[in-house]
Amino acid sequence: MKKSKAHKYRYHIFGIIWLLRFLALLSIKNARRLGVFVAAIGWFFSTIHKKVTLQNLEICFPNLNVKERKKLARKSLIESAKTAAEMGALALWDHKRCLELVEAVENEALLDEAIAAKKGVILLAPHLGNWEMMRHFLASKSTFIALYDPPKIAELEPLMIKMRDKVGMISAPANQRGIAKLFRELGKGAVTAILPDTQPSKKAGGIFAPFFGIEALTPTFLQKAAQKTGASVICGAALRSPKGFRLCFLEADPKIYDSDERTAATALNRSIETCIRLDLSQYVWEYKRFRSRPLPPPPPPPLFRSSRWLNLVFCRR
Repeated sequence: MKKSKAHKYRYHIFGIIWLLRFLALLSIKNARRLGVFVAAIGWFFSTIHKKVTLQNLEICFPNLNVKERKKLARKSLIESAKTAAEMGALALWDHKRCLELVEAVENEALLDEAIAAKKGVILLAPHLGNWEMMRHFLASKSTFIALYDPPKIAELEPLMIKMRDKVGMISAPANQRGIAKLFRELGKGAVTAILPDTQPSKKAGGIFAPFFGIEALTPTFLQKAAQKTGASVICGAALRSPKGFRLCFLEADPKIYDSDERTAATALNRSIETCIRLDLSQYVWEYKRFRSRPLPPPPPPPLFRSSRWLNLVFCRR
């Protein structure tokens, strides 16, 4: 690595660490106020987050008029800014102090029963509310393991693992070795949380399935993991409440275990939609979920090999 590039990365790491430390000094209430302030200013600029949010809401909710979509978009961007501002507390605060932010837990028995079965639990935790709060709660309930994508700045990886492992969580890189470790721990009855609403990489594999009625590239890893390990799949979200968080657990669509990839992926997206409808404004709508599109169907084969004119007449779409 060139010296100038190494210095650049060092400054990035320095800035990220001190930003997290500053945010950790704030109470959750004041951190959220800061998020609201930043988002309120950003709304007046034509940012990529604003554009993508409005586009996604137009695609998913065509029944809403322009005014309603703008209102929802503004609320969503404010909630996303709150999530970012809360990261200092959830990354650097003591584990016990973070758990004190949980004001209510809905349908906790669903999680407890799945853990008690000792078959392993896969929690679907979409980008709704603050998913980092969920890892604190799950680590307090059972052995918790989670995959992670190594950051682009390699020097940040030890810091990220240290912050996550201090709550008793097992971190595993999202590669073959990490996946094998995940499967072993699930076989022992551990719990893992997966962000199911991201576009999968080519290596991970995915299939197009409807998401709010629109075909979206959907990961198949979760279904394969459930089939291979026999783990139970449930849904969960850590929604913001007035003084902390309200944790909600829901049953996943039973067809998520189906051996047919398309059926299972459709059930996965239906489960995500159920979570999102708990609070539309707390979902991260600025994620480019629809950037990959299905390939168009191939043209029909020619009826007449010898005549181009006849093919144009009889084979045109």
